[in-house]
Amino acid sequence: MKRFISNRFVLFSFGTIALLMVWYFISLFFDRNGSIFPSPLLTFNRLIILLGDPYTYTCLWHTLTRMVIGFLASFAAALVFGVLAGNHPSLYQFFKPLMVTLKSVPTVALVFLFIVLFAPKDAPIFVVMLICFPIIYEAIAGGINNVDKQTVDAAKIDGASYLKRVIYIKLPLALPFIIVGMVSSFALSFKIEIMAEVLTGYTRNGLGSAIQYARTSNPSDMATIFAYALIAIIIMLIVSLIEEIVKRQMVKRYLISEQK
Repeated sequence: MKRFISNRFVLFSFGTIALLMVWYFISLFFDRNGSIFPSPLLTFNRLIILLGDPYTYTCLWHTLTRMVIGFLASFAAALVFGVLAGNHPSLYQFFKPLMVTLKSVPTVALVFLFIVLFAPKDAPIFVVMLICFPIIYEAIAGGINNVDKQTVDAAKIDGASYLKRVIYIKLPLALPFIIVGMVSSFALSFKIEIMAEVLTGYTRNGLGSAIQYARTSNPSDMATIFAYALIAIIIMLIVSLIEEIVKRQMVKRYLISEQK
C-alpha cells in the first residue's frame, strides 16, 4: 500500500484531481455563470468544441512553427558561443554580463522592442531566441567544462586537432547536459511564444492571437480563453514528461559510466 501511494504516477493523478477540485470550488465561489472564472466542466466542454474546429489546429501549427524557428536559431547561436566559452574560461567570463542581462531583462520589454524593430508577427520568434539562448548556452558551456580533462589530454597526446577534440570528444561527452538544457528551454519557449503573441496583438494565426481575439471579441466568454490555455497546458505537460524521461535516462547513463 505504501509503495502504491508513493508511486509517482499515482501522486501525479492525486495532484491533478486535487487541482481540479480547487479549480471547481474557486469557480463555484467567485463565478457561477462562468464569465470570469469558468468551472472545469464548462472549460472542458469548450475545449471539446475547440478541438473540433480546424482553426484551433491552424493556430497551434503557426505557434509551434514560430517557436521552433526561434528555438533552432537560439540553439545555433548558443552552440557557437557555448563551445567557445566552454573551451576558453576567459571567454566565459567575458560573455557572463551578456548572459546575466538576457536572463534578467523583462520579457515584455523584449516584445515591445521587437514590435518596433520587426513586424508584429515575427516579434515572438526573436523573443524566443533571446530567452532560450542563455539557457542552452549555459548547458553547452557547462557540459564541455565538465568533460574529463584526462580524456581530452589523452586525445591531444594522440595528435587529435582542436576541432576534432571538440567535435568527437567534448560535444559527445557533454551531450547529456546539452539535451537537458534543450528540453528545458523548449518547454519554456512554448510559453514565451504564446505570451509574445498575446502582447503583440497580432490577430492572424497562433494560440496567443486566438486568446487575444477571444478576449476582445467577447470579454465575458472566459471559457474559451481557459480552453485555449488548457491546450497549452496539455502540450506543456507532454513536453515536461519528455523532459523527465530524458533526465532520468541521462542520470542512468551517468551512473552506469561512473560504475565502469
